Amino acid sequence: IFRGETVTLTCRITRLSGPYYWYKDHYYSHSSAENYYTIKVGQSHKYRCFGFITRRSTPWSNEVTLSVIERPKAVLTLQPDGQIFSGQEVTFTCEIRGHADTEWTYNWYKDGGQIFYTVENSKHSFTPAESLTKYTCSGRRRNDSQTSETSNTVTLTVSEKPKPTVRVNPQSSVYTGDRVTLNCNLLSNGWTFLWYKDRVQVAEDTDTLHDTVSNAGETVYQCKARRGNYDSELSDTVTVTVRVLPKPVVSINPDEQVYRGETVTPRCDIQDEEDSDWIYSWNKDGSGVSSEQEYRISSAETSHAGKYTCRGRERRGSHSSHTSDAVTLTVSDDDAGPSDVIYTELEFKPQKKAQKDQVKASVESETVYSQLKQNT
Repeated sequence: IFRGETVTLTCRITRLSGPYYWYKDHYYSHSSAENYYTIKVGQSHKYRCFGFITRRSTPWSNEVTLSVIERPKAVLTLQPDGQIFSGQEVTFTCEIRGHADTEWTYNWYKDGGQIFYTVENSKHSFTPAESLTKYTCSGRRRNDSQTSETSNTVTLTVSEKPKPTVRVNPQSSVYTGDRVTLNCNLLSNGWTFLWYKDRVQVAEDTDTLHDTVSNAGETVYQCKARRGNYDSELSDTVTVTVRVLPKPVVSINPDEQVYRGETVTPRCDIQDEEDSDWIYSWNKDGSGVSSEQEYRISSAETSHAGKYTCRGRERRGSHSSHTSDAVTLTVSDDDAGPSDVIYTELEFKPQKKAQKDQVKASVESETVYSQLKQNT
């Protein structure tokens, strides 16, 4: 019996003509003309009764022991036990601890008012529509309707449906073959994450996505969070623009074929959509020769001849371009004398009529003819 309960004892005696006498722990406690004795129990005691029939006392009744225990207090718990979001189902559990062998019904209270009771189920699941509401519960024994103390109060705070954010690294200069890392962030615990690439789910159960991009163009990423059977909003989209790694073009000024002593300048040009700042490197026949965009050779020698390639590396990044196609520079010896050059000497004489074997030429508005002489 719970401490503080009200108990009624009944003494049944046939043909009783006198009052009823009640004893507690062998000491007189109460007498009355009624055959019942109502008491509010505070401690454990033993009770018995007797009466009189035609002035003769009856034998003692059987002894009844009232064992008093503290009234149990219900314990109210909430799952999930963290932050609750709009549209999320929650479950309250009302426990009467230490009385697992007792059958209970359960009363549920919201803001102090009873909302309903359940016969056997100690759980109450629902989707809250309001925030800052206070819930309590209590238990009622099915065999005698005695109740537990009311539980602790749980205040249900409902927040707006969460929306995660996505961070991407690197944030610029992404080329085909690069690996991008994306993080899905939500400011509460207990979530798993799902990832979407171009609206198609590609991963789950991780807040970090590593993706190697293979196609040039724009790739769209999103994530959402999941806790139990509850999903957050989708994050805003994050667009990663993927470019093809550029390939330099080599040009040689004035020409790819020069003579010794001439000035010649190979130039490396990289066409880049973002107009990146590049650091250049030159190779001649596989060996490094310069780090400038223009490799100026002020006096060409035959040793400068060879196959030239160049490539670039971003000054404020980590990417290197492709290597250009090779361009061959030819340097010739300039030791040929004037005798090796064919000279012609023309003598112009005005004539009215062309002679045989003469060549016709135009000098201003007149027609002139000359004889061709060749030095050998």
